[in-house]
Amino acid sequence: MPTWWEHLIHVATGRSRRHVDLPDLRHLPTRRVALERTHYVVNDPERHHRRQRLYVLRHETDRRSRRAARVAVFSNGRDVGYLPSRVAATVAPHLDTLGGAAVVNGAGPATDSIRLRVDLPTDAAMAEFIGTHVQNEEKRMSRITWQGLETASTETCEIHFSGHSMVANGDIDTPDGRLAYRVETDAGGLFRLADLAIGGRTLSLSFSDGRWLVNGEHRGDLDGATEIDISATPLTNTLPIRRLDLPIGQSADIDTAWIAVPALTVVRDPQRYTRVGERQWRYESRDSDFRALLTVDDDGLVLDYPGLFRSIS
Repeated sequence: MPTWWEHLIHVATGRSRRHVDLPDLRHLPTRRVALERTHYVVNDPERHHRRQRLYVLRHETDRRSRRAARVAVFSNGRDVGYLPSRVAATVAPHLDTLGGAAVVNGAGPATDSIRLRVDLPTDAAMAEFIGTHVQNEEKRMSRITWQGLETASTETCEIHFSGHSMVANGDIDTPDGRLAYRVETDAGGLFRLADLAIGGRTLSLSFSDGRWLVNGEHRGDLDGATEIDISATPLTNTLPIRRLDLPIGQSADIDTAWIAVPALTVVRDPQRYTRVGERQWRYESRDSDFRALLTVDDDGLVLDYPGLFRSIS
C-alpha cells in the first residue's frame, strides 16, 4: 500500500518535513493495542485487510483546554483513530522527545470489529530507543552578532542546537542598558522557557500544556499563543521559522507573547510567516500593516531584517 500521502500530515505539524525523517519504531519489541474512535468512514480495505501496515502516531495538543494527551493514528494521510487515553498519557511524552510523531507497524481489526490495531513499542524498548536517539542527535553551537539599525543596539548571542531543540543566551547593549536573556525550546522546537533582565527588572515566561505563566502567574490572555517575540532581538524570529519549516510558498498564522524592551511588559500579538524562498521568509503583523522580508541562514537565524537588524558576524 503506498504511504507517500502520509508525508503531508507531518508537513502540517511543523515537526518534520518528510515522512522518512520521522523516527522509525517498527523494529522495536511491541505490544498490540486496539484503537479508540475508529470511525466508519475508514475505507473497507483499511478495516478488512488484516495484513501488516505502516501507521504514524502523532501527539495532538489542544491549547484551548486541559484535556488529557491525545495520540492520533494516521494511515495514508487519514486519521484512523486514537490510542486509548491511558496508553496515550504514557506514549505522548516519548513522542514529544522524538519531535511529536513516529512510525509504527499495525494491522487491521480483529474479527467482528472495526477497531484498527497498532504495534506499540514496550516502555523499556521506547526508553532505550530515546536514549540512543538523543545521544545521536546532532549537537552544535553557533555565535552571531546583530546590529540594531533602529535602536543602535549591539547583540551577541550564543545558540546551542540539538536536533530540533535550541537554547539561546544573548546580551544586548541598548540605549536603555544591557538586556540579558535566555530562551529554550523543547525537542520539537516549541517554546518552553525564557528569562530576561534589564535595568534591575526581570521577567520569566514559561509555556506548558497550552498555558502561559508570566513571573509565575497564569496569563489566560496568552493561552493559544505558541511563540515569544522579544522586541529587541531577531533571535525569536528563528523559533517559528524552525518550528514551522514551511514549504516554499506556504504561510502560517501564529500568535506570540510579545515582550516590549525595556519595559518587559507582555501582550498577545498575531503574526503571519510565509516562506518565499529557500532562505527568505516574509513576516507580517496581522493587526497592523507592518511587514518585512527576512533573510536567514541554514539554521533559521536572521541575517538581514531590513530597517531593524543585520548580522555583522
